Amino acid sequence: MFELSFSEKIDSDIKSVMNYIKNTLKAPWAAENHLKELNKAIIKLSENPYCRSLVQDKYLAIKGYRSINVKNFTLFYKIHEENNSVLLHRFMYSQRDWISILTEYDEII
Repeated sequence: MFELSFSEKIDSDIKSVMNYIKNTLKAPWAAENHLKELNKAIIKLSENPYCRSLVQDKYLAIKGYRSINVKNFTLFYKIHEENNSVLLHRFMYSQRDWISILTEYDEII
């Protein structure tokens, strides 16, 4: 089993998504359902993070980014083999320009 760690940004990503679904879309039941699906995906990654391939963008693939879809959203993560851990980086709407967002984010850290 892999140890999970969370980036500083992912907490605000998750809160933002859940608040949007709950308050803007006025669908608290859907927000709860999304959160349950996200938790299932995170458990799956802790058990086998290699279940997903590297992202298709060459730059981000070289950086080690992988992704898993959770309904209309995507969870981005990296595997750190040296300490048997998975770092969950970002959680965002799948149709966003995630390549630009992750490239900018990766330059910051």
